[in-house]
Amino acid sequence: MKTIKNIIFDLGGVILNLDVPKTISELQTIGIDNIVNKTGHHYEYSFFYDFEIGKISKEEFLEALFKLSSKAPNHEAIKVAWNAMILDMPKARIAFIESLKGKYNLYLLSNTNAIHQKHFLDEFETANGYKFNNLFTKAYYSHEVKIRKPDAGIFNFLFKDSNLKPEESIFIDDSIDNIKAAENLGIQTFHVKDYNLLSDFASQVL
Repeated sequence: MKTIKNIIFDLGGVILNLDVPKTISELQTIGIDNIVNKTGHHYEYSFFYDFEIGKISKEEFLEALFKLSSKAPNHEAIKVAWNAMILDMPKARIAFIESLKGKYNLYLLSNTNAIHQKHFLDEFETANGYKFNNLFTKAYYSHEVKIRKPDAGIFNFLFKDSNLKPEESIFIDDSIDNIKAAENLGIQTFHVKDYNLLSDFASQVL
């Protein structure tokens, strides 16, 4: 590894535990079926991705899901089901990130949406007594910057906005597509598998 000055973290699957099948199941109970393709990794409808880049509002997103339902649930019920995939951020992972502050510049680069963001930010502050974004020099969320991974544009935006050099940075993500996109831009990477951030990243990279 070249000299690392900046560490860029993904959120879901790296810091935040996710259970996407739980949301799929909860949506099914309110009459919303077949939202993912046969691989289970991609949504069938473009409005999911439009929501992640802030192209549509949360009201438009909830209404789009409402129109797919056979049971006509209210928007609050849809929001609860949509948030079901958001689990916890284990304190050991948060402590690990805190231990890196002062040694590295820390950044967050997350594909997310306004509904999920409010949910996990509120949950974190309630559990820890301070704001999640305070863990980082700066947090970048796809729906706020209007670009999502693995689009090269979101990496370029971060590096220009924070005046960073790719060769001095390492990007941590659980998605191999995102990892490859970063590598194509000359960014060092670490592919997280099975939430191995604490053990493998610390021993193999730092």
